[in-house]
Amino acid sequence: MAKRVVLLLALGLWSAWTVAADATDPYDSYRSDELDYDESLEVPWVELETRVQKLPEDADLTRLALDRLPPNLSLYADLQNLTVSDKDLVSRTWLVVRSAQGAYNGTFEAIRCATGEYKIYAYGNPQRSKPLRVVNLPRWRKIRPNSYRDELAKDYICDGTRPKTPHQVRSTRAKSAADYDSPYDE
Repeated sequence: MAKRVVLLLALGLWSAWTVAADATDPYDSYRSDELDYDESLEVPWVELETRVQKLPEDADLTRLALDRLPPNLSLYADLQNLTVSDKDLVSRTWLVVRSAQGAYNGTFEAIRCATGEYKIYAYGNPQRSKPLRVVNLPRWRKIRPNSYRDELAKDYICDGTRPKTPHQVRSTRAKSAADYDSPYDE
């Protein structure tokens, strides 16, 4: 009889182990094939080929009021030649930083609002012997929080995760102290 109990226990443990090994996901019955996500249907994002524009004329540059630049620097953007592609949803334009002493540094940049990234395609300075220097392998970089690019993207270029149209960017009014709404005013 003891051998039979041991055998039954062994069989019971064996059957319990096989049941555990064959256990399925308890939520499996709620799943349906039509609700499964198919990654192969995703269309991957592709950046369009970008041609670097010529250096902007001073008359085409618009001063942008940004709080996150050092006080002796000013940021200008070529808003007249700003492009926003409706294919890759990227904004591209020249940005120029000028100092109070007259230093000039220009970059032809793109901002991708959907991912919070920027890319520099070229550097420019009309005072150099070679005024335009194209970047060989430009790459996307994350926009640092609380940087001037972050403020530029949020206040001028982007509407959430989508870029504003060039007309919307050109009509964006610089914020001033008068725009502040106090929570204590009724």
